[in-house]
Amino acid sequence: MPAPLAVVALSLLLAAPRAPTARQVDEVVVTLHGEARHDEYAWLRAGGEDPAVRRHLAAENAYAAALMRPYAGLMRALAREIDAGTYVDHESVPVRRGAWLYWTRSERRRELPLYLRRRVDAPPGAAPQQVLDPEALARGKAFFDLELFELSDDGRYLAYSTDEIGAENYTLYIKDLETGALGPDRLQRVTSAAWSADGAELLYTVRDDAFRSYALHRHRRGETGPDPLVLREDDAKYELSVRRTRSGEWFILAADSYGASEARVARADAPAGSDTPWVTIAARRPGHLYDLDHAGDTFYVRSNYETPNFRVMTAPEDDPRPARWRPLVPGRADVAITDVDAFRGKLVLSQRERGRPGLEVVDLATGGRTRVGEGADADVYTRGLVTITVGENPDPLAARLRVYVESVKEPERTLDIELADGRQTLLQQRPATGSCGGAGATPATIGAARAADGVEIQYLYFAGAGPLGPRPLLLEAYGAYGSVYDPDHDPTRCALLDRGVDFVIAWVRGGGELGEPWHDAARVRLRERSAGDLIAVAEALIAEGRTTAGQLVIAGESAGGGLMGAALNARPELFAGAVLRVPFLDAVGTMADASAPLTTIEYEEWGDPRVRADYDVMRRWCPYTNLGAREYPPILVLSSLADSRVEYHEQARYVARARAQGRGGPFLLRTEMHGGHGGASSRRAFVQAQAFTAAFILGVGELRRRAR
Repeated sequence: MPAPLAVVALSLLLAAPRAPTARQVDEVVVTLHGEARHDEYAWLRAGGEDPAVRRHLAAENAYAAALMRPYAGLMRALAREIDAGTYVDHESVPVRRGAWLYWTRSERRRELPLYLRRRVDAPPGAAPQQVLDPEALARGKAFFDLELFELSDDGRYLAYSTDEIGAENYTLYIKDLETGALGPDRLQRVTSAAWSADGAELLYTVRDDAFRSYALHRHRRGETGPDPLVLREDDAKYELSVRRTRSGEWFILAADSYGASEARVARADAPAGSDTPWVTIAARRPGHLYDLDHAGDTFYVRSNYETPNFRVMTAPEDDPRPARWRPLVPGRADVAITDVDAFRGKLVLSQRERGRPGLEVVDLATGGRTRVGEGADADVYTRGLVTITVGENPDPLAARLRVYVESVKEPERTLDIELADGRQTLLQQRPATGSCGGAGATPATIGAARAADGVEIQYLYFAGAGPLGPRPLLLEAYGAYGSVYDPDHDPTRCALLDRGVDFVIAWVRGGGELGEPWHDAARVRLRERSAGDLIAVAEALIAEGRTTAGQLVIAGESAGGGLMGAALNARPELFAGAVLRVPFLDAVGTMADASAPLTTIEYEEWGDPRVRADYDVMRRWCPYTNLGAREYPPILVLSSLADSRVEYHEQARYVARARAQGRGGPFLLRTEMHGGHGGASSRRAFVQAQAFTAAFILGVGELRRRAR
């Protein structure tokens, strides 16, 4: 907690800012199953160009700033620490692609990294070639994001995509790395792309007005006319993506929903302009999820067919139909296979054993399997309390695997894993700043709580600086889409740990920490379980004496923010405060609008409110629908005006209704006027937002007392 609380309290008493009051206009937005849904703040949907909307968002930003003004000194200190930990002098370890080594250089004075390369046979000390300078591209723009970065096989051409608004409508460009010239190519709304083997063509997918990636096109490099359509996905539950296999021999076109998959393959070395035939690996069927890689003359298929935690099958490339699949790695009840990387003679399995991440190497000649991180190297995977990321490994003949490992208190390490025996070599450690709670603090641990139905819910506990005992604690979770919330390194979180705040990640159902069955356990009509799991973890932390209801702050992002909103409605007295980052809050209203971004493809995750059974469940947990006359803790809602995933008005309407119907608070809305789902892109705006959030977490006790 900040030291001068008495001074802060006095300042708050002397100058209490007045919260904005949004006008109410009763409007029926939709009628479902005979129930007319009224929304008194529907006018906030008008869009960011509407003057009334902009005035309201500006008033909310001004109120939030005024309410937090007594913490200005704290925010300045936090900003310095966060900036120092985020922007460091650092060069990544080079990755070889053909005749070139590629890497990035980050500098303390720069906002964005510089992309560089050098020929493998270059003399020692030779100056690198600049591949791309995102900082130069971003200069003078209020927002900038670099997404795709695809190199042609010969290393001459780079296809990259950028967004200058925040709505994730990326434009793809092609740069000639030999001349440095930018080609005339301008491909709009690109979501994925892959070069042909000869570098003459680019296959790419695009999104529609509902932000669904629905069509595959073929582009001839240097041409500016309309590109021919290769394939269109008409099922609104599926999205398309295209990529090359590591072998480089095949394109993979994936059609994925949250409940099923379908993959097609085509030769990547076909002559330019030819209509390459696409072969379907396995036709889509409800519940069957699969993906694949390729090496030699074989496809390696990771499939959950009759195996909830997935198994690995082989399929010959000349006839990859399911009838020709053969088992290679069986599924196991306690181990989830989450990814497969194929190399010549070796297969790398990314796995989770009771939630703990790990790697295993399969020798395709002998069938032998080597677990990485055992024996002398076990410290790299300390009890699963790390994030393990398999990096860029483009060489199909590689003898080593590039891996990145980080934890809450330790920045990213770069490792090479010998595929022959699993030995590890530490190549680099990203510079650390600050103590991040102290190196000698209480070790991180894995705990467990019991949900109402008896299921064990694991949580990861990281102690902040200072003696243990009931003290401030930040509890986070995600719990949707089968996504995994592993403990990464975050300078903002380190600043909180240094100030004595403990940190906990809850692996609630709906996430993917324990495999796809853990995801299925809180989808659609089981969605209420996620909030119940979070509440169970909060109660366990209080019962264990780690914290109290007056010190426990919860935080979540996007779907995780919606999870926090549901928990706040169910048990507001259990929490001292909450941070909801670009949260999904109006589940019923958004999912009932088929024209809203990303709605139809998410019916299999959240349910379809047009279906009565889905609606009844959604109606019970929807955060916006269930706001009422409760005593809420301080709530900070972070929004972005250009966000295409969760539109700004969900957060604006939620805060307006919470303030009008609820008690307690205060309720703060902070909207990035030049930002997307990930927030602001500029260094200054990013650091200020992080410092603001951290100061809110540290100050919730005083804010709550002032609101009462």
